[in-house]
Parts: sequence; structure tokens; C-alpha cells
Amino acid sequence: MGRDLGSIYNELTVIKMKDLEECNKELNEGNHSSIIKKALITYKSELLESLEMYDHYLDV
Repeated sequence: MGRDLGSIYNELTVIKMKDLEECNKELNEGNHSSIIKKALITYKSELLESLEMYDHYLDV
């Protein structure tokens, strides 16, 4: 029928890690307004939560 959840979580982990790298790069190098910085920090937190969730489900 379809792919198993493990392979889906692995693919999502790769994508989220790339997004996290880009987000960190923007936070470190960008000269953004405080609003943009807050949005990037919020996005970073969401990425980290997603990665934590994926790790949890892969370990189960």
C-alpha cells in the first residue's frame, strides 16, 4: 500500500535538519529586524520539537 512510517520519519528528519541548518545560518548571519529574529527563533523551536518527536517515534 505505502511506505512504512519509519522511512517517512527518516525522510522528514533529513528535511527538518536541513531547515534547521538554514534557520541557524540566518540567525547567525542575518541582519534582521527583531520581528524576523523572533519568527526565526519560533521556527527553530518548532523544528527542534518535530525532530524530537520523530526520534521518539523511531525509537518506539
